[in-house]
Amino acid sequence: MKNENVKRATIALNLQKNIIGVKFIDFKKDFDNLNLPAPLKNGPICFLAREAMDGKIFKVVEKNITCDYSKYALGLSRPDNRILEGRSYQYCGLYETNSIAKQIVASMKYISHELYGIAMGPLELMDDADVVIIADYAETIMRIMQGYAYKFGNPKNLSFFGNQAMCADLISKPYSNNDINISLMCKGTRANGRFEKGELGVAFPIGMFDSIVDGIVKIINPILNSNDKKRILSELDNIDDLGIEIDMDYNYVLKLKEYGGRIKE
Repeated sequence: MKNENVKRATIALNLQKNIIGVKFIDFKKDFDNLNLPAPLKNGPICFLAREAMDGKIFKVVEKNITCDYSKYALGLSRPDNRILEGRSYQYCGLYETNSIAKQIVASMKYISHELYGIAMGPLELMDDADVVIIADYAETIMRIMQGYAYKFGNPKNLSFFGNQAMCADLISKPYSNNDINISLMCKGTRANGRFEKGELGVAFPIGMFDSIVDGIVKIINPILNSNDKKRILSELDNIDDLGIEIDMDYNYVLKLKEYGGRIKE
């Protein structure tokens, strides 16, 4: 079902980058047995995530990630207690007071269990994943949130503030909260991941993936206009691949007016 839904989501959302998965690997033996290469180049996790979105699949250990704070967020190394208290963030000028910085770090949900490594790549190439990440422009992220709302209602754990975007906003937070999260990206993620000014990120635990994709597909008829629906139809190999029948004349505004008419009657 997973690969089928990767295809459905890619077509429905007109995605230009791969949907990627992140898998936490606890033990060295499991890491060594995983038939994946190391990344071609070491770098921050945001650089590696973009490599995955461009189609590469690989496994990494602590030495492959060059950003200390992303290693702290992902559980690949243990931060000093003063860092966990946020004092380094206030010291470098990101937050006005130590108490604000402490609150910020607590919200980042640094993964506390020790990991040996991480696998990352296009979701359709992975046997398993813990977290799913998608990057695209705001309208696409809007549609993903609409699909989430269709299935799960109001999101209750959104947390983002323009720092530690890939490692915290898009990996540690959705994993720890077991819920969807959005990221506005951060300066480092935009630079190292080559994301444009208008791009955002969204991530959620793998257990939500099939339901969110189903929600995205189910709201195609009420949300999208006829041009968007024609584009989707043109990209389907088989008209049944999407799992719904596309109605070119259907939209939620017309149905709201119809419902209002029924109330007046």
